[in-house]
Amino acid sequence: MMRSIRNRLRSRRGNAMVEFALSACVLFPLFIGTFQYGYTFYVYNLLCAHMRGGARYASLKTFQASHSDAWKTAVKNMILYGNSAGTGAMIQPGLTAAQIDVEIKDPNGNNADATHVPYYVTVSTTNYSVDAVMTTFNFNGKPAVQFPYLGRYAPEE
Repeated sequence: MMRSIRNRLRSRRGNAMVEFALSACVLFPLFIGTFQYGYTFYVYNLLCAHMRGGARYASLKTFQASHSDAWKTAVKNMILYGNSAGTGAMIQPGLTAAQIDVEIKDPNGNNADATHVPYYVTVSTTNYSVDAVMTTFNFNGKPAVQFPYLGRYAPEE
């Protein structure tokens, strides 16, 4: 009688290892996919907050038609560094000024200049990639934020 109980216990010895191996084939990809989705969503949410802050800054900043490149650089610096001077550490790792598109337009969609009064500001990304665990996600044109222009328009300064 004792001998048969011992034989049964010995025959079940490897069951836990086999069950773990079978369930790990399903669980590990599930955990990796969850991590990848969560990380990408975190980066996208952080990018949305920076774009929104940059667009809000751009909508209130004085626009001088003769210095539109400097105006766009200041907005990009606000998104990248959190200040218009472009000093300090980058807030969003891997994001460059070339990957940020800043546009200021009149009501008809023309670029604001000395003859077109600014009406709205749009800030978006171009070809920003996030390397996750298994794949790379490309944010092209997203997130995009649009604010009405409420700043001072100085066409001749």
